[in-house]
This record gives sequence, structure tokens and C-alpha cells, in this order.
Amino acid sequence: QAVLATATWKRVVEQRHLGASFAGRLARGAMASDLPATLGKPFQPALEKFCRVEPPLSLEELAEVEALLKEHGTLDTSRAKCKDANGRFTGPFSASAANAKGDHSGSSMFGSWLRDNCIIAYGLYYTDPDGKGCEDAKACLGAIAKFLLTHEAHRMELVIGGHKNVTGTDPQSWMDRPHIRFIGETGLEDTKWYNHKQNDALGYFMWARCQLALADKMPLTGDHLKLLGQLFDYLRTIECWSDFDAGHWEEHSAQHASSLGPCLAATKAFKELIAKEGILAPCKPDTLEILEFQLQLTLNQILPNETVKPSEHHRDADSACVFLCYPLGVVDDDMGLKIVDRLKACMGNIAMCRYRKDSYWCKNYKDQIGDDPTKHFTDEELKERDALLVPGEEAQWCLFDPMVSAYYGKLYQKGKKPEHLALQQLFLSRSLAAITGDECEYGPWLCCEAYYLQGDKWVPNDDTPLVWTQIDLAMALHEMGKSLAQ
Repeated sequence: QAVLATATWKRVVEQRHLGASFAGRLARGAMASDLPATLGKPFQPALEKFCRVEPPLSLEELAEVEALLKEHGTLDTSRAKCKDANGRFTGPFSASAANAKGDHSGSSMFGSWLRDNCIIAYGLYYTDPDGKGCEDAKACLGAIAKFLLTHEAHRMELVIGGHKNVTGTDPQSWMDRPHIRFIGETGLEDTKWYNHKQNDALGYFMWARCQLALADKMPLTGDHLKLLGQLFDYLRTIECWSDFDAGHWEEHSAQHASSLGPCLAATKAFKELIAKEGILAPCKPDTLEILEFQLQLTLNQILPNETVKPSEHHRDADSACVFLCYPLGVVDDDMGLKIVDRLKACMGNIAMCRYRKDSYWCKNYKDQIGDDPTKHFTDEELKERDALLVPGEEAQWCLFDPMVSAYYGKLYQKGKKPEHLALQQLFLSRSLAAITGDECEYGPWLCCEAYYLQGDKWVPNDDTPLVWTQIDLAMALHEMGKSLAQ
């Protein structure tokens, strides 16, 4: 099938007159390696006709596939809405939605992560700006703001005032940082130890909150405005541009480009907002300028790598960097293309690994780790887990292909280059092909977190469906609609 897909790609190149060197190389005899990623057979047979390299979907076909996904509840995020003791929605979402085996109660995936929720909220607003999606987004961001104001503001103030140092290597100090995961049903802190040194999560909240304010959907005033000022001063105090945080994957302490990007995007969005509204930033006078300068400078030194410091955690390709391209849009097109080119190293036959040598959900993970596959790890425990990995057996995660597709869509909408539309179609097809089949123990037509090797078979992991994947696919479909309408 990869050879057939390559032949199809050759026709796209020749018919649409892509770059001469690339077309000439394919004309001399294309191999599967000439594709940026392979396209396998979808797990759901009903999606097979939509999963192709070319031609791109028609608007009629896009409507047809969206109707299929709606019929089967594939993108229904309401199953992950957190409810209080009386069954009322509280605003945030748990990481995983209910499936055929239950609702993830008792698992850490039943918690509410700031990172996931802010991307979910933005996606709900972006794909449904005048409907229920936008209302759910406002409720979600409002709940996060309330949690931060009620339980985390004092933690930040201790750091800003110099009474707490949270930048050391002591894992216990990580609990003194603003908590980036909470109990969505009650709005309370989860008091169990957790690695909360995740600056990207704070950046995503500030960025998403600013996006709704810039769109005049959720004015930024009062306590919310005060909260953002405090968050910016906190990030300045810990010198987030040089801080060794845990990154998107809550793992190795390092200087992560994918953590710097959301903080920079938030800073830029907030500066745009205060200029638009003519309001005074409730933070130290030079905080925003210092953050923007230092974050941009450091990102320029790291990208397109994910980490360069410390050297033992150097990583030249990490799928988390795709979020800097989309939806954050915090890198220019040249750097964005360099990032997605690096990500070819992460692309598998089904989806994409987070990074090579990633041991989370490696082969026979539950047999090797124990009853709680969502167990959290200190830096020392990670070394033991990493020793379990056989290279090439990394889990393949389903939340990245939709973002690669959406990013190529943005490029196509801007420059009308046919190769970008073809790549948008390829990665959308991979996203659709990964939707679970009828044999999945958690249910059919679901958006997985990841596929991992159980024995010699690739199967969905326990965290299925993942709401983050659902909203990423919704955004990818939305961008395809915009591309096809041009």
C-alpha cells in the first residue's frame, strides 16, 4: 500500500508542477521513502474511500465524512465533561472520555489538565465560534481561571515575592509551583505528588484566554486580567526562558522549545490585546518586554530542536513542536517547515511517536509497569523506565497527524501551493485511518491517545478516547473545509 501511495504522490507532483528537483527525483523512480509518511489501511472500512493521498476530498466528501463521525460520536467531547455531585457540568474536561469499559474513574486520566483543556477550549471556540462550542470553551476557561485564582495565586505570589524557590531539582518543590492538573468535578487541587513544573500549560491558558478576548467572545477584565498579570510576573521571576521544566510530556527536566513557544505566544497575544483595548498591563512595567525578548532569543537558539540543554536530553525531533506551528502560530513559515521536516523521524505506520526513544507505552507497557499505566515518574524513575524500551517500539500517538494536516492547510490557504494541499490531505487521511475499528476493546469509531505494541499487535492504549485527539481532528477537518472552499 505504501508503494501505491507513493505512485499516487508521484502523480500529484507531476500533475501539479511541484518543485522541479522533487518532481525530477520522483520521476527517476519513487520509493516509499519519498513520501513524508506512509498511509495504511484504516481500521474503520467505512472511512477507506476518504483515506487517500490524492485527489483531495471534495466539499461533498468532507461533509460526508463529518456526518459519519457525527453519527458515531467520534468527535463528541461531551462524554468527557466533568460533573459535580449533582450531575451539573463544572466547565473543564477530563483527559479521556467515557468508553465501552467505563469513564476512567480511579485513573489519573480522569483528572483535568490545563494543557489539554486549553487546547480543547480553543478548538471548540475556533470550530464553532458562534455556537455551543464557544460557550463550552468559555465555561472551560472560566473554570480554570477560578481554580488558579482560588488555589494557585498564593503559590505564585510566594515565588514572585522571593519567599519560595521552585527552580531547583528537588521533586518536592515541584508541588510548590502552580498546579497544572486538578480535580475537574470539584475544582479542587489534587494533593497527590505530581510534577507541576510545566510552564507550557500556563502559557496555553494565557494564550487561549487571550484568543477569546481578542475575538470579543470573553472580555478580559477584573480578576481574570489580574490573574494574567500575575502569571506573567511569575514566569519572569522563574526566568522561564532558561528554566528546566518537564515539558509537554511531563518527563525529563530540560529547556523545552515546546514550553517556551506557548509562553511566547501568550505574551504576544496579551500585548496585542492590551493595545487593542487600551488597558494597562497589571504586571511589572517591563515584564512583557523582557519575556518577549528572552523567549524569542532562546527559541531562536533551540529550534528546530526540542531540547539542547542539558546535553543528555538533547532531542532534535519532538512532535510537541508541531503545536508551535499550529495552533499557536508562533514560528514563521521557514521555521515551521523545518520543524515538520524534522518530524518525519517521528512518523510511524499508524501515527507519530512523541519522540524517538520514548518509553511511555512501549511494548507490553502494562505488563512491565504495573496496574497503573498512567503512573507519574521522577527523573530517576524515568531512567529505569527508559531502559525498558527497544528502539522502534515507541507508541504511536494520534494527536499529531491532525495538527500537521491543519498546519499544511494554513500554508495552503496563504500561498495556494498545491503540494501543501496534498500534504494536508495525506495527514488528514492518516488521522482518519487511526480511528478505532470494531475490534477495539474500548469501542469503535474512537479517537485514540496512542497505539502501542501488545505482543506483536498494535492496539489502542487505555486512554481512549482522548479528548485532545478529538479536538485536534475537529480542527484538522475545519482547516480542510477552509482550504477546499478557496
